[in-house]
Amino acid sequence: MRQPPYSYLRTALAAVCATALPLLAQQPTYHAAVESPNDPALSNVAGGAFLALPGLFTDLVVSGGGQFVELPNGSARLTGRVFAASSLYSAFLFDIELQGKVEPGQANYPPAGSPALGLLPSAYLPMGTVDPGTFVYYTQASGTLTGVRDFDGAVLDLQLSGPAVQVGVGANNRNGNLGATATFAVTVIQQPTLQLPPLTTAELSLDLPTHRTDDVTHPQVDSTRSNLTAGRAMVLPGVADDYVFVPAGDFTEYDDGHAELFGTLARLTALDDRWDIALQLTGRIDPGEVGCPPVGSPVLQMLPSAYVGNGGTMDPDHWHYYQTATGTLTGGGINDGGLIDLTNTVAVQYGGAANQTNTYFGYYGAFAATVSTQPTGRTIALSGADTEIFGLTAVFPVLPFPVLTPATPNYTLPTLTDQGVLVQGDNLAWAELVGIGFDLNGKGTETRWYAGYFRVVDNQTLEVHPRPGQAPGTYQLAVYNPAIRSNIVPLDLTAPTTGALYAETAVGTYDTVHLYIHHGAIAGPALSAVAISGSLLPTVLPGIVSLGIGNQQPELIVLGGSFLHDPATGIAHFDIGPVPPNFGNFTWHFQAMTVDLTTPTLPLPTTNVWSVTFQ
Repeated sequence: MRQPPYSYLRTALAAVCATALPLLAQQPTYHAAVESPNDPALSNVAGGAFLALPGLFTDLVVSGGGQFVELPNGSARLTGRVFAASSLYSAFLFDIELQGKVEPGQANYPPAGSPALGLLPSAYLPMGTVDPGTFVYYTQASGTLTGVRDFDGAVLDLQLSGPAVQVGVGANNRNGNLGATATFAVTVIQQPTLQLPPLTTAELSLDLPTHRTDDVTHPQVDSTRSNLTAGRAMVLPGVADDYVFVPAGDFTEYDDGHAELFGTLARLTALDDRWDIALQLTGRIDPGEVGCPPVGSPVLQMLPSAYVGNGGTMDPDHWHYYQTATGTLTGGGINDGGLIDLTNTVAVQYGGAANQTNTYFGYYGAFAATVSTQPTGRTIALSGADTEIFGLTAVFPVLPFPVLTPATPNYTLPTLTDQGVLVQGDNLAWAELVGIGFDLNGKGTETRWYAGYFRVVDNQTLEVHPRPGQAPGTYQLAVYNPAIRSNIVPLDLTAPTTGALYAETAVGTYDTVHLYIHHGAIAGPALSAVAISGSLLPTVLPGIVSLGIGNQQPELIVLGGSFLHDPATGIAHFDIGPVPPNFGNFTWHFQAMTVDLTTPTLPLPTTNVWSVTFQ
């Protein structure tokens, strides 16, 4: 048979490729969806709200999820969770589907009534940079608002009213960012227990950044939808089933369609049993795409009554999925040195109530886990069942409320000491700050002694070290996690009854030693001098002073000058530093001698000896 000439083949292949390549290039586009702030240079329209429901709340903002997906078939979808900025438990899940895409260059562009130009005239071409000729429109849009928390049980229908949904740079009428706006007619399909007033209109205004990172915590149990006794972020069969994120993790969905999860998982009953998780999720598939949901999905672990079709309001049809997820668990604490590889056995599902525990936005995935390296200090044996991960994602962490237990008598500590006070309570593992009066103390060690610090002992106990040298009195003590403050308990700070001297236990080169001296029981004005020595052999000057350092003076230095004690706090303060390099690898011992300026007496009262290692 005669073969066609190569020039014909090249021409035919070029024609095929010219037709096929644009089709292959068509992929979904992904954006985060957030409320639109007002830029006063471009708009007089108030911003800051993602969704306004006049008659109910006009300040609904995105609290989780928040994704805008445009599919190659010309449809788009907007999903997430909102709550009222003025009422955090007044919340809805939203799912809005857009159809009838109209782009520049098409015969019916722009649709009737479009564009809706709400920016200042100076924002648009030719005076400004916003070009309405680049806007994209959707002429059809409908969706639902599903009530959660205070509005649990509510179902609202949304139908596009007014102009088409417009999408583009400056299209939200609030600023010059990529965004969108639309107006919907609202119909209450189902009332919650807390009855909604008549609602007629909803206004949507959003920015479309490339991505946004949400905080990840373990889903706390909704007892109306789950039989679990406690929430969890990871079940590691054969090891433990109660890992949670401590602190909160990070979950990000990116504009190329992949997602990432990072965080530290620990057991509240043993915070040193921890794993760092790093997970990459790809193969995203959304409602409206062929093959959604994937085989084996959705996985439904809440009570059947939670879901639509069984009398509930949670609808898995709103979820999207990541078909491939791989990552690692890297051991910390008692798992130091350990490494576990994770590969998903079912698609990771993401959406409202997808976390299997409550109605917040979140994810669930099941994984085959393989121990590639055993921890140094112990051997773990996985059972072979799937490892499960669960997460609640939100714009700020959703955490159990910290609670402090008052002490009887009050928690008490000297105003100058190297000791801390053990404060009891619950849900303290996530503490980020401890407030003592007007001070905010962060996590730390004795290296932060002069500024005050705390450390988490366990989920029920904090070791609190207030800033040294405060005035005696009763202070309000509270704990802050990233989401909320605890109740307040009293802390009594009392003046030492004998002379006291404290500083850091160790300092590095170019650091500073912060010496604090309390005059003890002296009632009036007092003055102290500080002695320093490398020797712990005593120096005794009969009838004058008796020191625990100095080796009878040959190894004793008295720092130049003397230090007047503050009458309110009883404290004299002296800093030594920056520490020069030639001080390194020495331990120096400090002791103060104090003079009662009202009634001087001999021998001079002294403080304790305090040692500082210069590293």
